[in-house]
Amino acid sequence: MRYCDPFRAAGRPETTDHDFLLTCSCGLEQRLDEMTIDEAGPMTLYDCARCTKSVVGVLADDPALAETPEPQGMARWGESAGHKLRGYVIGSRVDVAFRPADADADLLRLPATPYFFKRYLDL
Repeated sequence: MRYCDPFRAAGRPETTDHDFLLTCSCGLEQRLDEMTIDEAGPMTLYDCARCTKSVVGVLADDPALAETPEPQGMARWGESAGHKLRGYVIGSRVDVAFRPADADADLLRLPATPYFFKRYLDL
């Protein structure tokens, strides 16, 4: 499972992880395909190439997840626990830009979802 998969499912079959750009909190600007990918478990994690912190994640949008209890104090932040798109939940600690290599500017900016990792990482 890759971060680009929901965008492919939404009608952009040519989309790859190289089309997404972010700047980690450590300051390194990188494309998703330059990051270390960990596919162990139900979530695919993208780790920064410099500081090795998990910065981006993607998992299948499973209806059973909605039934799992949210971490304490998080019920009011459900909308910040990831973006649901075409059968996937994607999230990140920092904003992620959809900017293909041939684009001069961001075509889309996906805001950071601060509670994504707290909500889904311990599944």
